[in-house]
Amino acid sequence: MADINDNKWIEIDIAAINRNLKAIIGKIPDDVRLIAVVKNNAYGHGAIDVARILCQKGVDFFAVTYLEEALALRRAGITGSILLFSPIITEEGIREAILNEITLVVTSLSDAQLIDRVSEKVKRPLNLHLKIDTGLGRFGISAEELSEVIEILSANLYILIEGIFTHMADANHEGYTIKQFNKFNNIIKDLEDNNIYIPIKHCANSSIFLKYPNMHLDAVRIGTLLAGHYPVGKLPRPFTLTEPFAFKTKVIAVNNLDKGDYLGYFRTYRLKRNAKVAVIPVGFSNGLALEVANPAMNFLDLLKILARTFFRYMGLRRFSTQVKIKGNLYPVRGKVFMQMALVELPADSDIEIGDIVEVPVRKTLVASNVKCAYVKDGVAGKIREEDKTVYITD
Repeated sequence: MADINDNKWIEIDIAAINRNLKAIIGKIPDDVRLIAVVKNNAYGHGAIDVARILCQKGVDFFAVTYLEEALALRRAGITGSILLFSPIITEEGIREAILNEITLVVTSLSDAQLIDRVSEKVKRPLNLHLKIDTGLGRFGISAEELSEVIEILSANLYILIEGIFTHMADANHEGYTIKQFNKFNNIIKDLEDNNIYIPIKHCANSSIFLKYPNMHLDAVRIGTLLAGHYPVGKLPRPFTLTEPFAFKTKVIAVNNLDKGDYLGYFRTYRLKRNAKVAVIPVGFSNGLALEVANPAMNFLDLLKILARTFFRYMGLRRFSTQVKIKGNLYPVRGKVFMQMALVELPADSDIEIGDIVEVPVRKTLVASNVKCAYVKDGVAGKIREEDKTVYITD
């Protein structure tokens, strides 16, 4: 699968991405567009190649966070619409976005003024989406400045206000979500009462898409589900998702150790029996055994975090980080090193140097220089563009 000299690589299952897409599309009404979110390197799956895979299945609308991500897709030949989620704050950036037909977001009156000024100089068509802040508190146009924003943009002959959207803060809190949705709808109603009609209205990310079908509106923004995961929280799970991502490495050493021997820095784990210990060249710099540092959502969430930490400390296998070798799971023991980790094996294990190991890393933290193989029917293929038709080829 990987070059014989590689000691770590990523495998992305093309069929898994397609299965997830098919399941999602099956829940989207015919008159609602899918905006495929491929931000942060498509959640670790490779934004360019994932976009190409999705293009083959008819997806023609993408979203990313930053201009650099959008330009990378354009340079790779992705011709669909590409929406930015964050504002561009420089004239040069806006100019480059316009020339590459990137759909910009307007989050404030100053955004609108800057885009208007640059657009008049470039003299090229430009699609925009207005971002309304209804309660997330990150950025977005306030209701008070919206009329002035629209007045400025509507007077520009090169600009089309294609969309308007907001971002929900907490799909699991129904009351707050409905409050945000009503605020968004009231803004739209006020616009339409003044004969301002915006074609694409959207507020549903993966969580809202699952729990509130009435909030699908004209488009849904789906990223987490395409990546094979349900969002956090008590949400409907109407279809089976498949994990497309596998991070793999090879055993680089195997040692025979005795009961009572310590493993790793600070001797945080002591063997309870004679064992073999495999060394793998993957550590916390690759996203292994890293926990999200955000505060607990509530007291119950805090208790769960503390319980998992305690059980991991006690060495309970179920709560330990585990790797897969030859179809079996084995626990990572001791403190994970920066670039390596130790795996406890039975003393009679037949695992040897060079055996392949599947490692549960945090995929959005994997370095971009790790080689990636896109797998179709168990065979690594390449994804390329030829004559403007994207297809998979071995």
